[in-house]
Amino acid sequence: MSFRKLILLSLVVTLLTTALAVSASAAKKSTTANPPTADFVGIVDRGIILDNHPGLNQVRQQLANIARQKESEAKAAADKETDTAKKAQAVQAKRMEFAQEEQRLMAPIYQDCEQAVREVAVKRKLTLVLDKFVVLIGGVDITQDVIQQLSRKK
Repeated sequence: MSFRKLILLSLVVTLLTTALAVSASAAKKSTTANPPTADFVGIVDRGIILDNHPGLNQVRQQLANIARQKESEAKAAADKETDTAKKAQAVQAKRMEFAQEEQRLMAPIYQDCEQAVREVAVKRKLTLVLDKFVVLIGGVDITQDVIQQLSRKK
């Protein structure tokens, strides 16, 4: 076999190998799952959902009462102290007590909201739900669906 025929044969083998590789790559890409589109991404406005929670007004009233109570306790504790550092500590302790009460009372509200988001996402077959303030473009707004879901529960 001449040198020229050997080079030609080598070139044909290389072209066939490249063609097979490209073909296999294209077939692999067409059989893999497509990435989710915007139709599979939900967006919510957590502030609106929270504001529309049926139990939020009751919790806000409880928190207002607790805030008044802690404020008067802080004032009484501060009035007993003469040292300004101890006054500040007494006031800070009452603020911490209020924050703990707020967490305790708000936890069920937050859990209800999260559960409603999950339920709507499952119904709508969404693979991802994001806060609308982190999304620039795309997604399906499910905020009103979540509010309706919360209303049905209470």
